[in-house]
Amino acid sequence: MKKLVLLGLLLVGALLLATQVNYGIFADITTTNVWNLLGAGSTSWNFAVQLWKYPSILGMNKDGMLIPAAATEIPKLVKEGNMWTVTVKLRRDMRWSNGAPFTADDVVFTYTTVKEMKIPGGNWSGAYEPEKVEKIDQWTVKFYFKEKRTIRIFYDTLMTTIVCSNYWKPIVEKAKKQKDPVKWLLAQEVIDPGITALNLGKIEKGAFAQVTKQVSDDKYWAFGEKSIYYKNGGFAIVNPKTGFRWQSDNPKPTGPVDLEVVNGPYVNTIVYKIYGNKQVAIQALIAGDIDYIYNPVGLTAGEAEQLRGQKDIKVVSNPQLGFRYIAFNMRKFPMSVKEFRQAVAALVDRDFLCNQVLQGRAIPLATPVPPANTFWYNSAVKTIGEGLSMGERYQLAVSLLKKAGFKWDVEPVIDPKDTKNPVKTPGKGLRGPDGKPVPEIEFLSPGMDYDPMRAQTAMYIEQWAKNIGIPIKLKLTDFNEIVTRAFDEVNFDMYYLGWGIGRIPTYFRSFFHSAEMAPEGNNTPGYANPEFDALIDEFEFADNFEQARKAIFEAQKILAEDLPYIVVFTNPMIEAYRTSIKFPYETVLGGINNYYGFPENVRKVQ
Repeated sequence: MKKLVLLGLLLVGALLLATQVNYGIFADITTTNVWNLLGAGSTSWNFAVQLWKYPSILGMNKDGMLIPAAATEIPKLVKEGNMWTVTVKLRRDMRWSNGAPFTADDVVFTYTTVKEMKIPGGNWSGAYEPEKVEKIDQWTVKFYFKEKRTIRIFYDTLMTTIVCSNYWKPIVEKAKKQKDPVKWLLAQEVIDPGITALNLGKIEKGAFAQVTKQVSDDKYWAFGEKSIYYKNGGFAIVNPKTGFRWQSDNPKPTGPVDLEVVNGPYVNTIVYKIYGNKQVAIQALIAGDIDYIYNPVGLTAGEAEQLRGQKDIKVVSNPQLGFRYIAFNMRKFPMSVKEFRQAVAALVDRDFLCNQVLQGRAIPLATPVPPANTFWYNSAVKTIGEGLSMGERYQLAVSLLKKAGFKWDVEPVIDPKDTKNPVKTPGKGLRGPDGKPVPEIEFLSPGMDYDPMRAQTAMYIEQWAKNIGIPIKLKLTDFNEIVTRAFDEVNFDMYYLGWGIGRIPTYFRSFFHSAEMAPEGNNTPGYANPEFDALIDEFEFADNFEQARKAIFEAQKILAEDLPYIVVFTNPMIEAYRTSIKFPYETVLGGINNYYGFPENVRKVQ
């Protein structure tokens, strides 16, 4: 009997000790400052390690339903005189990790600071919308808007990240006394409180970033809170500890439960180990050194095959919310010429790239809305050159360049009937309409180690362009270099990156609206089209989702014509993890990656 008791104690001890999980990532976190994190520092790696710790007023569940986060309910948009207002009742049970209660002061401070100090970055754009954010009482906030931007208000402004005022207020006040207040504020590398029990711990550049449990279960307000998904589509939030409850109105939760997620955290530590490339990370996963590979571009089919059948490893696939794209710097010649952009786009044979080069591992995409996001995706939008042979594509590209007044020292000769070698005479010495030689165009792309899908397709695109005399020079380089040059310095010709996106295409404003120019915003191409801007405004002002959908469908058509981006492809999000850990769910649009590996809900299995 004593042996059985002792064995039981040993097993319990093992479970208590097994409270660390290890994730693999591929780049250092570059900032711990939330104001910068959502501005120029908005990289996937920074988000994965930190973004989940901050609250917002509203959120969305895994099925895309609008739900309260820090609010007690979904508020109403009301006309008051010449203003539109939203009054938000806040939850009274939420606490920051430093013990301070979450109150109206945090909400007012965040929105006011962003707007008064003009904090840059597209991820802060929603905070600029209200004319005023007013504290009614400790648990009530009122937003005032000049315009009825329904979609933008609910899916952007009210989803803005909120910071802890009692931590940040003295730092912001000090910043205001500096010569360059915003620059000084964004330079402060501090670890601030979050609304979760986990927060950043030790960081060792080039090696790892550590997240640790800093609030005990008995003191953590959200420990044990349930998110309940019903088979009829209804949803409910129940917190047995604090008594908070909310349920959806349409539909109301009835009948059997499909999924119940009980909030943790269930581990004391998450270590994000930094690997130089995916193959090293894959070997670490196989060896058991890490439990999950966080990667915003997922695994290739070959990498997934390498992991299938490995002991204690599971491979999962989900539709992805995201896309890979080529951006043009439209401030510079010749990228400023629409026909030049169209000519390059005409050469990009997505079907060949996805089905031949990438062997079916990617899905050709014409718009910034992936097909899996069915409500917002305009399947009628076609790409320039779609359905043409490669020879016909060359022919179309040459005609587009000629239309804009470009000439060659040696004009390319194309035989569109020759399916093997349609370029009979390669183009040389491309000159602009002014007769001057077109300068070499630098094309930045991540390398093979980071994303072989982009690297491989970029090589083909470079060669296709050179075949007709477009002087594109590919540079495979570090991910962070591309981000810095594109978003901070705006010093590029063309680059090849990808976006992870939300279900509601509010990102159309951030990426393409003329009011969101980089470096302050995310419009890196410098795209400015009044017709497009008007459609985005219409989308945001829409009274209902059908109106908003019609505007976004039209906006997709314009982008396919103007081409600030060449949207190249999307692909299934293929991921892998060790069966020694358990996620609350794994079948979800965008994949486990879209939830940063569920830091508060991942469990260690013994």
